[in-house]
Amino acid sequence: MNIREDFLRPRTERENAVRRTTILEAAEALLLESHNQRFSISNVAKRVGVSQSTIFLHFRNREELLTSLYTRVGQNFFTTFLSRLHEGISDEAFCEAFIDTALEFPGFRIMRPMIMRVVEESLNQDYINEAIKEIFRYRTSTADQVEELLHLKPGQGRRLMKALVNLMCGSIQADIKRLLAMDDGQSEEVTSAIRSFDFRASFLDGAHLLMTGIRNI
Repeated sequence: MNIREDFLRPRTERENAVRRTTILEAAEALLLESHNQRFSISNVAKRVGVSQSTIFLHFRNREELLTSLYTRVGQNFFTTFLSRLHEGISDEAFCEAFIDTALEFPGFRIMRPMIMRVVEESLNQDYINEAIKEIFRYRTSTADQVEELLHLKPGQGRRLMKALVNLMCGSIQADIKRLLAMDDGQSEEVTSAIRSFDFRASFLDGAHLLMTGIRNI
């Protein structure tokens, strides 16, 4: 296989960072298309236009590639979500901001259950644990800012964010089950629209209950 010219130039720290980003972008695109059905080092390499050995120069194995990608999409999710919040935001608008960000960054909600399986099955926990800790730091930082903006009691921000992430993942699983029972004759456009609507509505129903509950504690 012909290796891309930009992967053959002398390696500098900046070039290596660019290459890692290129690989992660290709991996995320493949993941969104296949939902883990065809996610492998070989398929990522084909998408980038390099050999598998080139991928292994930047990521030790599939698990490290996945955890690095999870860190990337998680950071993008929380950063974008925070940018949509402001002082005085209503509980309803807050919940809508959360789910609309989740819809904009589907990689985060797709990857969370995948990463849980990776953690359970991996023989080398060190770098996986570091990735999980990094995402936890992002979530914790976001939660503390949410707590201040919503004027919650100490500790409630972290409890709320954890519950919302779990609810988000549960809602998408429920959507998948409903879609599997649908007529196979539906077009992809219609199916995507139904998935988006059901996922959002299902999440908001539960999120409003969570917000009511935490306000009354």
